[in-house]
Amino acid sequence: MVMTETHPFGALLRSLRVRMGFSQNQLARMAGVDPAYVNRLERAPASSTSLPSRKVVLSLAESLEAGPVDLERLLVAAGLCPESIVRLGGWDQSLGDIAAVLADDRLSSDDRAELRELLRIVAARWRSGPSSAAS
Repeated sequence: MVMTETHPFGALLRSLRVRMGFSQNQLARMAGVDPAYVNRLERAPASSTSLPSRKVVLSLAESLEAGPVDLERLLVAAGLCPESIVRLGGWDQSLGDIAAVLADDRLSSDDRAELRELLRIVAARWRSGPSSAAS
């Protein structure tokens, strides 16, 4: 029997479901979808273009008690815009600039890790609100 690689969304969904200890039927009932649909999502081949809608992904994520990072991962794996980008009002040139630098093959893995750490530090400065950045 030849095993085909599953779609990243299905693999992630299965991983999160198993982590919570839910059966496909339990997850489907909580998310308000057909159990066969959850099965199809988890078994979809990597080449599949049949992915769930944003509404279904959000419902699955809520049922899985997915945190913000896992929610973003599910949305991206489904080919959807992450919630953090939606809240920004869409793609921004500064995000594009950062993404372009991080995707540049000439950047070493050490430099990429350093840039990510710098971005975390800068983001932390403003995370608790604009007034804390001014003080």
